[in-house]
Amino acid sequence: MAEIWVEKYRPKRVAEVVGNKQSVQAFVEWMRKWELGKPPEKKAVLLYGPAGVGKTSLVLAYAREHGYDVVEVNASDWRDESRMKSIVGESSLQATLDGTTKKIILIDEVDGIAGREDAGGIAALRKIIDETRTPLALIANNPWDPKLASIRDRCLMLEFRRLRKSEVIARLREIAKSEGIQVSDKVLQALAERSEGDLRSAINDFQAITGGRKVVDEKVLEVLGTRNRVKQIFDALRMVFNAKSIRAARAALEGLEVDLDMVYVWLLDNAPQQIPDPEDFADAMEALARADVFLARVNKKQQWRLIRYAVPIMTGGVAVSRRHKPSGFVKFAFPSRIRLMQQTSREREVRKSIAAKIAGKLHLSTAKAMAHMLPYISFIASNNPEEGKKLAEYFELTASELAYLSGGKVEKEKAKAAAKPARRTRRRRR
Repeated sequence: MAEIWVEKYRPKRVAEVVGNKQSVQAFVEWMRKWELGKPPEKKAVLLYGPAGVGKTSLVLAYAREHGYDVVEVNASDWRDESRMKSIVGESSLQATLDGTTKKIILIDEVDGIAGREDAGGIAALRKIIDETRTPLALIANNPWDPKLASIRDRCLMLEFRRLRKSEVIARLREIAKSEGIQVSDKVLQALAERSEGDLRSAINDFQAITGGRKVVDEKVLEVLGTRNRVKQIFDALRMVFNAKSIRAARAALEGLEVDLDMVYVWLLDNAPQQIPDPEDFADAMEALARADVFLARVNKKQQWRLIRYAVPIMTGGVAVSRRHKPSGFVKFAFPSRIRLMQQTSREREVRKSIAAKIAGKLHLSTAKAMAHMLPYISFIASNNPEEGKKLAEYFELTASELAYLSGGKVEKEKAKAAAKPARRTRRRRR
């Protein structure tokens, strides 16, 4: 069986890692402090960014080049506290500060641990970071979940961006030379554009189209088709509202890199214009209401298996309800709720981050901390700066979070008033 090129050409040295040079150099400097026996102030590093841009490859390349053993853990598979401690915690304490046991703990998909805050995995990882005697490298695609706030504060944050097209092309050309393949520049350019900065996808596609050939031209690109993830939300909506069957409507969401709740909002806000007949519209709203019940249980109880019911109802249910089309072309509208969420997203993220830290300290759910504790703590911080500083220290709040709690009363009230339409929209969905 032919060797998979992604593994065959994975970087063996740091110098071979493609792109993101600033973040790569920052990681190397962070590791050098461990090498010198003087652990950095931030004893964990969080490498974040889209898939296929070299996050994991960098850690493995450094370890191989400098003689480190790597203990790999997938955080999404080890969410509860006891397993996190037994697998990661013990490994983190089995190294000495003088570096005689050279080890890097690599925790992949750390954003997957945020799904079950009450299981204690986040608290356990936070303690492991504080006590570790060996470098901890955390990998995430999206580290901005509020539940990860306390982990982010303890990590050196290194962002990895999508690679430039020229960087992808250069790497593919190196692989072609190594494999003895003649390939046109048009093919390499097409592969790079199609990958959207994901080198792993580009290499997999390149291997797929070669098929053992030593000469590759543009004709072979046809076997790849079009990558689903480039499908835009408008295309997905068009497919749903014009589908003739549930199967065709479901296919609209395949490979679509948009949050399922966001897709729901797009469907909900565009349905009145796309489905003009009252009876058809009533049936579509019934389908969306049923789908909302499943989505709510998914979000509240983390019952991910229920997505298999939500998706066909919210797509196929809407599609088969539309028995009468508008008399003319009706363009899709950007949902007002999404605009509101974007306008207030920064403040909401700050509030969620503060509430998550309060919840962790007081053993509450984030929702209860937000509703019952945050207003009192904000009142104290606003009226008694000294006590506010003590609370900030206890809850491990950042300076910007304390500043938010201590001031901006007018801005908070405006945001609260602006958020009311969104809450009413949510009730209508029920």
